[in-house]
Amino acid sequence: MGIQFGKWNFDGKPVGPGLLTRAHALLQPFALFETHVVQMGSLAFIDSTGGTSHRSTGVPPQDAQNHVRVLWDGRIDNREELADLADNVPDSLTDTELIQKAYERAGTKVFPRIVGDWALSVLGKSERELILAKDSIGTRPLFYHVQNAAVTWCTVLEPLVLLGDALPALSEEYLTAWLSFFPECHLTPYRGIFSVPPASFVRITAGKASVETYWSLESSKPVRYQTDQQYEEHFLSVFREAVRRRINSDGPVLAELSGGMDSSSIVCMMDTLVAANASPRRFDTVTYFDSAESNWDELPYARKVEEKRGRTGHHINIGPEQGVPAEIALSRFHAVPTSTYARSSAAQTFDRIVSENGYRVVLSGVGGDEMVGGVPTPVPELADLLARLRGLQFLRQSFHWALAKKKPIIALWQSTVQSFLPWFAQNASPINRTWTWLASEFQMRNGEHLGFRQSRFHLLGELPSLQANTVALDVLSRQISCVPASAPSVYEWRYPFLDRELVTFCSSIPREQLVRPHQRRSLMRRALAGIVPSEILERKRKAYVSRGLVKVLAAEWQRLKRRGTLRGEEIGIFVSCSLDAAVKQAEQGNDVPIIPLLRTLALEQWLRDLSELSIQQNASPCDNAIETRIHDAPQELLGRERSR
Repeated sequence: MGIQFGKWNFDGKPVGPGLLTRAHALLQPFALFETHVVQMGSLAFIDSTGGTSHRSTGVPPQDAQNHVRVLWDGRIDNREELADLADNVPDSLTDTELIQKAYERAGTKVFPRIVGDWALSVLGKSERELILAKDSIGTRPLFYHVQNAAVTWCTVLEPLVLLGDALPALSEEYLTAWLSFFPECHLTPYRGIFSVPPASFVRITAGKASVETYWSLESSKPVRYQTDQQYEEHFLSVFREAVRRRINSDGPVLAELSGGMDSSSIVCMMDTLVAANASPRRFDTVTYFDSAESNWDELPYARKVEEKRGRTGHHINIGPEQGVPAEIALSRFHAVPTSTYARSSAAQTFDRIVSENGYRVVLSGVGGDEMVGGVPTPVPELADLLARLRGLQFLRQSFHWALAKKKPIIALWQSTVQSFLPWFAQNASPINRTWTWLASEFQMRNGEHLGFRQSRFHLLGELPSLQANTVALDVLSRQISCVPASAPSVYEWRYPFLDRELVTFCSSIPREQLVRPHQRRSLMRRALAGIVPSEILERKRKAYVSRGLVKVLAAEWQRLKRRGTLRGEEIGIFVSCSLDAAVKQAEQGNDVPIIPLLRTLALEQWLRDLSELSIQQNASPCDNAIETRIHDAPQELLGRERSR
């Protein structure tokens, strides 16, 4: 993972060397490769020269003729297309040099043509303009903070939080959304510090920032074939390419293997590609299991894949006994709230496995459910038929789905029609009245950010199924934006199911290809027959674990209570006695929202870390002021936000 940090004073004041020294110290845990510090008067930046493939290395030459300079962090999946755009540049160019040439030819119009996972900064010194951009999914982080006539930006959030004269105020909008779902992609936990949204670029001049979207899933063209076989061949082609792109690495690759269809398909396709290319690199797997949960022991399914590939992977027990130890502190300050499991012994085991084996890439199956029909709902398909006035098909498919779902056909019609109505979005996810532990004033101020509100379908414009996929892609981008940067084991997550070409294809074909009555993931099952073990393709949906989560919840709550006053109660987010009652209700097996409860406890721990955790190991010896500034910060900062 590359590193970018910069400060630009548009009023011409020089950037002090002390800021760069402190920023460089804070970035060291995240820097896997060599970094360069460049001071250019009112503009200064830090840039790394490494990546997960040899193409990523190298800093483009800067001479007097160049009007712009590009700082690049990412992976390019379509070098040939960009080389043609840049007027057939030599193949020996690094990714950074290629992007520099392509930008000089096409400007911001080059962004939708870059396929891959990436984040970049464009320094237009003559125009005194900074442009920040990210890929279509937002897999690479990039943050910025505009103050008066200056901007600071970084691919890691921590320096923007810790290098100011005072800690920034906390954002209630972010924290509220994180408690119940995922915040919008442009938000961070801090007021005034923003993230570049996916498929967008931010143009920053003196004291001003504007955001522009350069790509949208709704621009996809419909794909129609005559036979199922043609759809299967096309899917297999784009899925193979999605995996191939993401196993391109100079070092060993680790893939999550849960025993489900998504992760198993990635691993099996990875092995197919490796066998065809006779790659000498190591490709391993990691499986999480909980043997205490009889209905959720994934090892038997994961072992079917291990038998097929002839290699046993890493196994990590995530049972309740492997939860958060009684007293454990994070090794470093996290700028965003993290889940309870981020501090568990299972998470420590994962970090150790990655570090000891030198993995630089970890493959994840995130996005499979949403993009290839893992949720067997007929509503998008029926809504497509209704929107296109295909009455006979609507009646026929309604009948088939009613039999498959064992529901009255009238109920399916009602659900489909309601998805178009204006009040559908308002009632889709009302404030959950079972979140009784949240302070009433906090709920009143932030009720609109609690939960997720599904957008209604529109009759005019794109097909409802494409509208649904656009919403799903936004949800996935939100989820990814909440993943903290990895350190000290520096590796990058890669998501084959979120490959832009795969997402576009799955969103452009008829919904009935993805999901059919009695067969979820229909296209995926048909296309991957013979590649993925039949036991995986034919298994039912994985069971949801509840007992283990309740045990972790109760243990974590007892640990936090023993440590004294609750920060979240001090600043008015929740009421401790109500939180205690909700945890007891969960232990008794009552219907209580477990995930929001776990998020609340994780937020409490994060607020304590923000106030108490010493970060001296990440700061320079002359910057001890950073350590003292975080004590008692949340109450002051959140209170300052409420008073505005």
